[in-house]
Amino acid sequence: MSNCQDKSSGFNFSKDQFLIASNGDKESAEAADYFYRHLVKRREKQNTVTFQRSDTQNNASTGNMIYFEVVPDLKYDYEIVNEKGKLSFFAKERATLRWLSYLLIDKLGHDHHLDVMDLPPNYMDFKSRKANFHMKYREPHLLPNLDDDYSGILLSHSIDRDWGLWGHNLKDVFSEGIPEKSLAEVRGKRMQEQFCFSSEETFQAISDFVIDAYGHGEKESKWFMISPNDNDLVCTCSLCRGHGNTDKNTTESVVFMLNKLALKFPGHYFFTTAYRTSIQAPRGKVKDNAGIFLSTINLPKNPKLDTGVSEIQDFSDHVKKWASKTNHIYLWDYISNFDDYITPFPVLERVKSQMEYFSKLGVEGVFLNGSGYDYSPFDDVKTYVLSAIMIDETLSVTALVKNYYQKFYPITGKLLASYLLDMEAAVLKKNIATDVYGPFRSASYFDSDKFISLYQNLLKCVPKLSGDEQFKIDKLLTALSYTQLQIAYHQKNRKNGFFEDEEIYRKRLSKYMDFEHLIKYKEEDGNLATYLVAWDDLMKTDFKLTAFVNPSVKGLASDKIYHDAPLLIDNLSGFTSDFNQGWFLTGEDIVIAGSANLTKEVSERISIRFLIDKKHRMAVPDQVEIFADAKKILVCRGPDFNIGAQVALLDKKFVIPKNTDLQFRIYRNKEIKKSVIACDEIQLY
Repeated sequence: MSNCQDKSSGFNFSKDQFLIASNGDKESAEAADYFYRHLVKRREKQNTVTFQRSDTQNNASTGNMIYFEVVPDLKYDYEIVNEKGKLSFFAKERATLRWLSYLLIDKLGHDHHLDVMDLPPNYMDFKSRKANFHMKYREPHLLPNLDDDYSGILLSHSIDRDWGLWGHNLKDVFSEGIPEKSLAEVRGKRMQEQFCFSSEETFQAISDFVIDAYGHGEKESKWFMISPNDNDLVCTCSLCRGHGNTDKNTTESVVFMLNKLALKFPGHYFFTTAYRTSIQAPRGKVKDNAGIFLSTINLPKNPKLDTGVSEIQDFSDHVKKWASKTNHIYLWDYISNFDDYITPFPVLERVKSQMEYFSKLGVEGVFLNGSGYDYSPFDDVKTYVLSAIMIDETLSVTALVKNYYQKFYPITGKLLASYLLDMEAAVLKKNIATDVYGPFRSASYFDSDKFISLYQNLLKCVPKLSGDEQFKIDKLLTALSYTQLQIAYHQKNRKNGFFEDEEIYRKRLSKYMDFEHLIKYKEEDGNLATYLVAWDDLMKTDFKLTAFVNPSVKGLASDKIYHDAPLLIDNLSGFTSDFNQGWFLTGEDIVIAGSANLTKEVSERISIRFLIDKKHRMAVPDQVEIFADAKKILVCRGPDFNIGAQVALLDKKFVIPKNTDLQFRIYRNKEIKKSVIACDEIQLY
C-alpha cells in the first residue's frame, strides 16, 4: 500500500462507549449513519457496549469517537488518523468508508459481543496512515464476487455492477437494428460482422444507450467497453482511413470513438481492448476518462518473472507503448485453468508476486478472469485474498488464508489452509508455471498423493460438521470427486485395478445437481453431466488389452520427442466430449515406434482411433503408413477409415510375428489449415 505513514496507536478499541460522528455534510453523515446502524444491528443480547450517533456532540461525552468524512479532493484514496480518544476516517469516496466500516466492525467484534460471522476477517491495523490502493480497479472474477453486497464489503469491482457495457457486446447498443453506416466497410462492402468506429450513427447509438440507462454519470460512474467484434475485420471507409486505419489495424478509429465519448460523458469511463486488430498503440493520446485493457495471455504464468526473457520484454514494451498514450491501463489477467475449473489451482502467490511488476509498468487496474459464474473449489478464500492484495500488496497470503479458514471453517479450516498454502508455497519456491489452459496430466503443480490425503481427511471430518461449514464441505467434496476420477483415469487401467473404487466417486459427483452453480468442470463444453456420461461409456466399453508396447513419438519434420506417448497404450479410450481426456495431440506429422509383445505367435488385428472435432481442427489423417521391421506393409487412406460423427476408426486385419518392431507414420489432414492429429489408442491383438 503506497504512501503509508504509521504512527503509534492511541485509540482504545476495547472501551464500552463509542460516539459515531461526521462533519455533518450529506455523504459523510450517511457514512456515519451506515456504520452506526450496522453496529447496533449486530449487538448481541449480552452486549454492554453503547453506541451514540451525533454530529454535534464532542468526544468528551464518551471519550471515544469514531469519525467519518468524505473528502472528494483528498490526495490519497483514504486516510486514517488514530489518536487517543478518536479514530478518524477520511476518503475520496463513500464506498471506501463502507469498506473501512466493515473491517472495523469485524475488529470490534473481537472485543465486544457483535455478530460478525458473515463478515470477512479484518486485515487492517488501523494505525494512522495516508494510503492509496495498489490497484484502482480490482476484480477477482469468481462466483463470490458476483454478489453485489459482498463485493461492496470487499471493495472490489464487478462487471455486472460497475460496467454498463462489457466484452464484445457493442451490438447491444443498437436497440432498433444496426444501421448500414455503423457496419464496417471492408474491401468496399459493408460487413455485418464488424463495426465502423468513425460513424456518427455508431456514436449516436452508444450515446443514446449510455444516457437512457445510466445518464451522464452525475450520480454514479460506469465503465463501458467499446471493443471491436472478435475477428480480424477492419473498417477502411474513407473516414476510418482518415483517422489512420489500415487493412489490419483499427486502433485509430476505435480511439477516436473512445475520445469522442469521453468528452461527451466526463462522468463515465470508456475502455477498449488491445486485442487482434486493436493491439497497436495509437498515434495520439487517449482522454483522461478513457483507457485500455491489455491481456496477459502470452505472459508466462510463473510467480517470479525473469525480465530478461523475450516474452516478458515484449510484454513490457507493449505496455510501455500504451502507457505513453493513456493514464489508464488495466490488465486482463487469468486465475483459473479454463480446461479444468475443479482441480485445485494455486494462483495467490503468483498474483501477489506479479503485482509489483505490473505496478512498475504503470498498470492501475486488474480484471482477474476466473471461473466466473461457475463454482470452483476454494473460490471463497481466493476472492477474499485477491481482493485484499489488490488493495494492499504488502499483505501476507499465508496470514490472509489462515485467518479466513479459521473464521469460516472451524473444524476443517486448518486442514484446508495447510493444503492450499503448501501448494502455493511449492509453486512459489520452485517457480512453477500455472498455465491457464492445460490438461490434467500436465498440471505440474498438482500432487496426487497430497490431494488424496486431503480428500480422505475431509471425509473423516464430515460427521463433526454442522451448519454452513457442513454445506460448504459437502459441496467441496462433491466437486473434488471429479479430481479423484481424474487421478484414477490417469493412474489406473484395466491391468492395475481400474474401476475398483471409482464407482464411489462417480456416485458422489452425480450429486452436483444439488448445488447451485456446480455445473461445469471447464469453460468450453464442460458440463459435468457430459463428463459422467463419458465415464458410463468407458465402464461399458469392451476393451482388449493392447500388445503394442514401449512406444515413442517423434515429429517427422521437427524431430521433437513427445512425452505423451503412453497415452497410446494406456488401454483407456479417450472421451469424445473432451480432447484433453486421453487423446494424444499434435499439430504435425509424426512417427510412432514400438514393438509387438504378443501372447500368441502372430497378431490378428490392429485398430487406431482418431477424434473428429471441426472447431479445433481435429480431423481424419491424410494417410497412415505401417512398417514392420523397417518394411512398409500397409498404407491407409480415406476409404480405409470408418468415419462417425466424432471418431474415425482405422481397423485392419494385421498379421505379424510377436516381438516385431513396428512403426506408424501418421500424416495430418491436408485439406484443413493447421489441422491436428488426435489419437487415443493403438490396439494390437
